[in-house]
Amino acid sequence: MKPYQIIDVDALEESMMNNKEIIKQMIPMYLGQGVQDFNDLENAVEAQNHAEIKAKAHHIKPTMQYLGATELRLKFQELEDAGANQEPINAIKDLFMDIKKDFELAMAELKTYQESL
Repeated sequence: MKPYQIIDVDALEESMMNNKEIIKQMIPMYLGQGVQDFNDLENAVEAQNHAEIKAKAHHIKPTMQYLGATELRLKFQELEDAGANQEPINAIKDLFMDIKKDFELAMAELKTYQESL
């Protein structure tokens, strides 16, 4: 069984050319900027701003890719599409709450991984 449910450490290490020093430098950025970006997305959802939801979800996807969180990246894509298509805000909020749970777990997993370096 994999130690992490959301992130894929092998993919993360591969995206950083297996350079532990780069990984150690990047994780705090992901934790800091990633959480800030997610908070911005949450604010956009609360404001029911479809254009901002689309933009903020789009902005987070590359980080999810670097972390090997492919399924979560696909959920952000779904949210981006929902914003772009002006889908009902209730559907967007439901999707966002599902993403929020996974995103918080991904950040917790990233912290655990960071501690293991």
